[in-house]
Amino acid sequence: MSRQLLPLGYGVLCASLVAFVLGGCASGTDLPRQAAREFLPDSARQYVEFLASDELQGRATPSAGLLQAATFIAEAFRRWGLEPVGESYWHPYSLVRRDLRRESLWLRFRFGDTLWEAAIPDHAVPMPMTGEGSTEEAPLVLLQRLPADTAAFQPSAPLPRGSVVLMVRSRQEGRADTATQGASARVSLWGWLRWMRRHGVAGVLLADVPQQGQRLRPRRFPWPSLSQHPSISTLPFQLPDTDTAVPVVYSIGAEVLERLFGSVDAFRQIVEQQESLPGPVVKPLPGIKVELSLAFREIERVEVPNVVGILRGRSRPQEYVLIGAHYDHVGVTALPGVADSIYNGADDNASGTAGLMLIARALGRLPKKPSRSIVFVAFSGEERGLLGSRAFVQNPPLPLKHCVAMLNLDMIGRNHPDSLLVGVRGQWLESVLQAQNRALSRPFLLGREAEEFFGRSDHASFARHGIPVLFLFTGLHEDYHRPSDHAEKLNYDKLSRVALLAARVAWALATMPAVPPAP
Repeated sequence: MSRQLLPLGYGVLCASLVAFVLGGCASGTDLPRQAAREFLPDSARQYVEFLASDELQGRATPSAGLLQAATFIAEAFRRWGLEPVGESYWHPYSLVRRDLRRESLWLRFRFGDTLWEAAIPDHAVPMPMTGEGSTEEAPLVLLQRLPADTAAFQPSAPLPRGSVVLMVRSRQEGRADTATQGASARVSLWGWLRWMRRHGVAGVLLADVPQQGQRLRPRRFPWPSLSQHPSISTLPFQLPDTDTAVPVVYSIGAEVLERLFGSVDAFRQIVEQQESLPGPVVKPLPGIKVELSLAFREIERVEVPNVVGILRGRSRPQEYVLIGAHYDHVGVTALPGVADSIYNGADDNASGTAGLMLIARALGRLPKKPSRSIVFVAFSGEERGLLGSRAFVQNPPLPLKHCVAMLNLDMIGRNHPDSLLVGVRGQWLESVLQAQNRALSRPFLLGREAEEFFGRSDHASFARHGIPVLFLFTGLHEDYHRPSDHAEKLNYDKLSRVALLAARVAWALATMPAVPPAP
C-alpha cells in the first residue's frame, strides 16, 4: 500500500465513552502472561507451511484440500481444549450450482402499443449474482450516484416498489463488484442488490457508461444454457437462497440503450447531466414498461464446512466474542507461461488462519477462563463471495444477539514490520484496540487503508447485522492472488504480533464488566 498510514481516533470519541471503555480495560482485563508467551513465530510458520503446502492444492471451496485443512484446524481445536458448538467442530452448509432455464428467460420493453424483446445473450445477459423471478408492466427508473453506504441513501425521488432499476455504473479497474463511481468497496454491488430486493425492486438492468466511439456490449458470463460449448465448471457455487436475496439482474448493451434513449450518445448525455446533481439520482423514465423473467435449474449441490470451536466463559457463557479467519483460497489454475499452477495462499489467508490458531492455543490452555465465551471460526468460501460467513449469520449456531464483537484476521503476514491496517465499526471497540496496541512492547502504527477493503472479507457479514467488528489486515502486495504467495515470504514475527494484539483485544472484551449496547 502506497498511501501514508493515518493514526486512528483523532477527536472522534467523547470523554464519557473513552472513560466507560477504558475503565473496562484496566489490569483485570489484561491478557495473562502465560497466554502471551504462546505467540511463537515458529508455531505460526508450522501452521502456514501445512495450510499453504502443495498437498492442499490451494484450498478451493469446495475441494479435497479444503477438507484436509478443515480436519487440521478441527483437530487442533480439540487438542487445545475448545469445545464443539453442537456435536462437531465442523458446521457444514450447502452450496449449489445453477444454470438458467432457457424457456423462462426474457427481457421485454413496452412503448405504448409496441413491444420489443431484447435478444439474449446478444443484447442482454443475466449476471452471475442474479436472483430469479418475473414481473410485468413494471415502471423503469434510472438510478446513479449511489452513496458509499446504504444508510446514506437519500434519493432525489422515491424508488417505486415493483419497479425495474436501470443502474449506471463505471468500469473501474479491479472494481467490477463496485456499484457506481461514487461507491466504495464497503458497499458492493451485491450489497446494493440485497438492499433493493428488501425495498421491493423487481429487477435491475446494469449499464456501463461507454467511452466515446465505443460499442457497448453486455457483460458476458458463460452460462452453459447460453453457450455453444457448455461446461458446468464455469458456474459459480452460491448459497441456496441467492435467488431470493436479490432481484433479477441483467447486464445490457447498446441495442437496449438505443431502444430506451434513441442512441447511446443520448444516454451518455443524460448520465453526464445527472452527475452535476447532488446525492443519489432517481429519474423515472415515463412511457416505458418492463417485462422480465428468469428461472434456474439446479445442476450440483455440495456441502462444505466452517470450523467452529468455543472457549466457554465462566460467568456469562451465553455472551461471546467471535474471532474469525477464512481458511480457503482459490485453488489451482493453469496460466500460460507460468509453471506453478497452485495458488497456495500463504498470506491469503493461511496467515490469518495461523493467527486464529495461535490465539486458540494460547487461550485454550489457560486454567482460568474469561467471563464471556470466545468463539473461534475458520470460514470457508470467502474467496467465492463471503459464502461461509454469510451462511454462518444466516443460520448461526449461537444467537447473534449475544455476540459482543467480531474480530477478523485476513492477510496478516506481509509488508512493513510495524504497519497494521484496520477497519472498525464501533467507536468503543476502537478505544479498546488503541489501548491494547499501546500496551504492546512494540506497538503497531495503525492505519485506515483497510476501509477500502471493508466489504471484501468476512467481518462484513457481521457488520451488516449491526455487530461491532474489527478487521486486521497488513495490506496487499505483488503476490496477492498469484501462485507466488508462498510460505517463505511471510514475516512470522509480525504475524505472531498481530495475533497477540487480536488476543489482547478479545480477552479485554471477554473480561470487561460491561460493553456498550449495540446501536
